[in-house]
Amino acid sequence: MYILIILVAAAVLADFIVRKVLDIPRSKFWGKYEYASLALDRWDKYVTIAFVLCLLLDMIFMFVEPYIISFLFLVVNILLKSIDEWTYKQETKEYITSFVQLGFFFTAFVLLASGIV
Repeated sequence: MYILIILVAAAVLADFIVRKVLDIPRSKFWGKYEYASLALDRWDKYVTIAFVLCLLLDMIFMFVEPYIISFLFLVVNILLKSIDEWTYKQETKEYITSFVQLGFFFTAFVLLASGIV
């Protein structure tokens, strides 16, 4: 558990450092991300619907742990957001912070799934 707390603290610190070095303004903490691409917006809706269905099926049949589905949802959601930022909003350099977040979430997923944490 301490490893996850350290990983979250490192993710927040890395995000702060990247934003300071590249002079990227802080984005809103909560709120819906507005996609520039309609296709990626549609994919985000499909991913959300698939996540809810998988979570409901997992609650009924318990084929995997719920945190695995949640982490996969977060990773795919952040990946879609970073692809949109990289493709359509490169001047803001926000995609760099999204890729850093993606790396930390994927690392936490691997640590949890492998049983290290």
